[in-house]
Amino acid sequence: MWTTEYFIWLGVLACVAFVQNMAFTWTSRSRNSGDPNYHRFAALCSNGVWFVCHLLVWKSVWKALESSDPLPLIPVGIVYTLATTEGSVLCMKILLKREEGKRQVGAR
Repeated sequence: MWTTEYFIWLGVLACVAFVQNMAFTWTSRSRNSGDPNYHRFAALCSNGVWFVCHLLVWKSVWKALESSDPLPLIPVGIVYTLATTEGSVLCMKILLKREEGKRQVGAR
């Protein structure tokens, strides 16, 4: 259960979840901009990474169901929650500095 492979997998999940919520935050902000093409690209990135991330999460849920051992899901939930939170915060900080013109939140 607590193998090197498991911890590597948690690291992969952390990276993908981090990027997933960066993309989600970008999509959220782009939706409120005045640039539909900007939003299209952000949404494409967000939805693609979301799909990969949730495949990884479901892999661990499925494994827990098969083994009747939910304990390995606790680190998965912690890693997912922390990585997505920090990904969102970092992306917001970056976008607050970079958004201009039609891409700025509230632009018309």
